[in-house]
Amino acid sequence: MYPEKERVRSLLNSAIREMELLGQMSEKVENADDFVANLSGMVLFRACGMSLQYITESFVKIKNLCGSDYFKAYKDIPWNSVFGMRNFLSHEYGEVDAEAIFGTIKYDIPALLQTTRQMLADLPPTGED
Repeated sequence: MYPEKERVRSLLNSAIREMELLGQMSEKVENADDFVANLSGMVLFRACGMSLQYITESFVKIKNLCGSDYFKAYKDIPWNSVFGMRNFLSHEYGEVDAEAIFGTIKYDIPALLQTTRQMLADLPPTGED
């Protein structure tokens, strides 16, 4: 059921670490304007955007390994939006705005982090399938 289970485990762990880092990087951001108020905010905005790209790319890779059915057990996450965000961040980066990044970090990432931890826990241990 889990082709390349260890690769999936690695991708889930990477996504978890990146989401935790994203939370740390953005913990003092109180609103979207903090991303555009000064140079350090703009640098943070770009770093957070890259972090989101990295996170969403991990899930696209899992989808490519396991297929879309893998995600059906985790209905709390709008997976098509996750995959779409990866494409948007990768191909339309100049169109990404501070409100979208702020909202994603503050409202969507906590649920995604919790679900990703559950996905990791649900993987059979090494040596089992």
